[in-house]
Amino acid sequence: MVSLTMKERIHAIETAVKAADGRIPVIAGVLEPGIGDAIEAARLFREAGASIPLVLTPYYINPTQEGIYEFFKKFDEGFKSPFLIYNIPYKNVTNVKPATFAKIVEDIPNCAGIKECSVAFADCVDIVHRVSDQCTVFSGEDLMMGGHVLFGAEAAIIASANLIPDAWSKMFEDARARNIQAVIDFQKKYYPLFDLLFAEINPAPLKYAMKQIGMDAGEVSLPLLPCSQALRAKLDSMIQEMNIHC
Repeated sequence: MVSLTMKERIHAIETAVKAADGRIPVIAGVLEPGIGDAIEAARLFREAGASIPLVLTPYYINPTQEGIYEFFKKFDEGFKSPFLIYNIPYKNVTNVKPATFAKIVEDIPNCAGIKECSVAFADCVDIVHRVSDQCTVFSGEDLMMGGHVLFGAEAAIIASANLIPDAWSKMFEDARARNIQAVIDFQKKYYPLFDLLFAEINPAPLKYAMKQIGMDAGEVSLPLLPCSQALRAKLDSMIQEMNIHC
């Protein structure tokens, strides 16, 4: 949603809320690096029907850990409702370290959890050990989710689940049941697909794949571009080989 105007983002949230029809909560991404804009966006998304905001760590400014802590403390004072933190350091270079997140959770009860997307597997495990009894730890990485859940993450927000929701649902239940072989089998089966879905900048390949199975999610917005013809051909072949359909 970072490439969309605020009007488009609100429309997307309203559309999602209507489609969910109360069956599941709608999580809205707050992507603003400035504290005032972040609070305002969260309020607008709440008015649009979102259940809870997912607040990205402030980027570009490259704050210290203390600055990150103060950012979310100030956000809580302005928003005054539960929120989630979105930690994806390989995208925005700002990393909420496990000790910092534990301090946030301890001091800010409205922090209800974190979507952890660090490529450092141990960071998610560390967070689980520190705070899993106080909030929800979401895995946000397709290739690490099974391991994250095996080590105690309670939930997941996974991009490719839009394409193969049933397979991911089963994998999540297998991981929660500590069915390690099933998790291994899933990773072996679907790794080639994930490799293609992230071969170019997400979500362009995913949007193309979804369109090919009859779920047209539209095109990406600039500065992102549609995936290449070469990747499209590989995705077409993989979709057919794996018999992926709606």
